[in-house]
Amino acid sequence: MVVTQILAHRGFSSQYPENTMAAFQAAIDIGADGIEFDVQLTKDHVAVVIHDLTLERTTTGTGFVRQHTASELKELSAGAWFSEKFKEENIPTLEEVLIWAKNHKQSFTLNVEVKGRVEDRDLALKTILPLIRNYKMEDRIIVSSFDHKTVCRFNEQAPFIETAVIVMAALYKPEDYLRQMNVLGYHFSFVSLLEEEIQSLLKKGFRLRPYTVNDEKGMKRFIELGCDAIFTDEVQKALEIRDKCLKEVRREQ
Repeated sequence: MVVTQILAHRGFSSQYPENTMAAFQAAIDIGADGIEFDVQLTKDHVAVVIHDLTLERTTTGTGFVRQHTASELKELSAGAWFSEKFKEENIPTLEEVLIWAKNHKQSFTLNVEVKGRVEDRDLALKTILPLIRNYKMEDRIIVSSFDHKTVCRFNEQAPFIETAVIVMAALYKPEDYLRQMNVLGYHFSFVSLLEEEIQSLLKKGFRLRPYTVNDEKGMKRFIELGCDAIFTDEVQKALEIRDKCLKEVRREQ
């Protein structure tokens, strides 16, 4: 049986403010196999970790991330919106996350979802790739994006780093498309694929990782199908479901 990885979507985001160091540390402390987080560029071309293109939902700031420098963003709280006890959490830089992961005793996967303006595709590559290389994290990173041209650029410049396309709806002839893109990772909305479609792609060697799976039934389904990973906000629940599935398999053997 394939042991499906549990990847914490924006960290342990059901219990901690998303895309913060607190959420990342909590996910790893509880036993997640890795974390997923979003990266985009600042005005002064620093890669920072935040989901939305704008600041209002998850910080005390306003306006577009791209209109602020990294130092300006560091003055904002990225946790106060979630709870007063997280008001000291700020927006991490990608470099800070890589240093933290590099120095952590436990090895785990980091899924870097590249966001931002389409005009920044090449600049994002020139900013993110040297950081991954500098901290020698190539074998622990998955670079993914809804912008498949960005994924192509990473493939061309860094074929040694795993990449994945993210899709909202099912692809037509996904095998052909993924081979054309030269990617193994297929990150799909958990409601978009039939069981037989998942099984077919897994048999052909593609790495399927549905998002964002927060209910027990869905977790059990994708774990039993043998998906490479699931993205979830409910990290503890997913770990418990996976443990139950593994115990059931052992009993049957």
